[in-house]
Amino acid sequence: MAPHTPWSVVRRKAFSLVEVLVALTLLTFMAFTVIAGLQFSARLSRLNANATVAKNIAQGYLERMMIDDFDHVDATHYPDIGFDHDPPVYIDQALDIRCQVTFQFKGAGTLTNASANNLTDNNIHWTAHEWDGDTVFLVAGDGAGQMGQIDNNTVNTLHLAESLTYPPSKGTQYLINNGKTVEITTTWRYLGKDYQQTVETLIVKNKRNPGL
Repeated sequence: MAPHTPWSVVRRKAFSLVEVLVALTLLTFMAFTVIAGLQFSARLSRLNANATVAKNIAQGYLERMMIDDFDHVDATHYPDIGFDHDPPVYIDQALDIRCQVTFQFKGAGTLTNASANNLTDNNIHWTAHEWDGDTVFLVAGDGAGQMGQIDNNTVNTLHLAESLTYPPSKGTQYLINNGKTVEITTTWRYLGKDYQQTVETLIVKNKRNPGL
């Protein structure tokens, strides 16, 4: 007759098996957590690298505009660039991550209607109050050579804090802050999602790029 195994030994064996299963479960969970953390870290690192490249691309265009002829700083000479542009603009050529580049030029144009303290340009669409406190310069046409502080603006009209001495008229050209405010947005796709970087600066008419 086989010797009888004490119950305490059986219990110890049973508990050991449970402990092993619990340990395996914890190790599996920890492994998945570590892997997920590494994947998240790699993705975040890639996103940061892409964002840096995208910002540098936009900054490169701005630096080119700063030395370009002032009259060339417009949508004609800097058209938008799509994802399928040939040649492509790459964020990462090895991974075939391309970007599109869009340009917005604000604060320069030709008046379609004007008075001593209201300047209207129906060819643009501003955000209300975006030019409050800025200065408008009349650079060509009736009233040229004057400047005035902008009290507030609507989508297409600048209201001046004080009336101009010599009222401008239709066809007068103007610059807000004596330049063109340029906004450049680079958009790229990574893992099925679009990301963007936007830079903005004022390109001022000066001796280096005199324009008009």
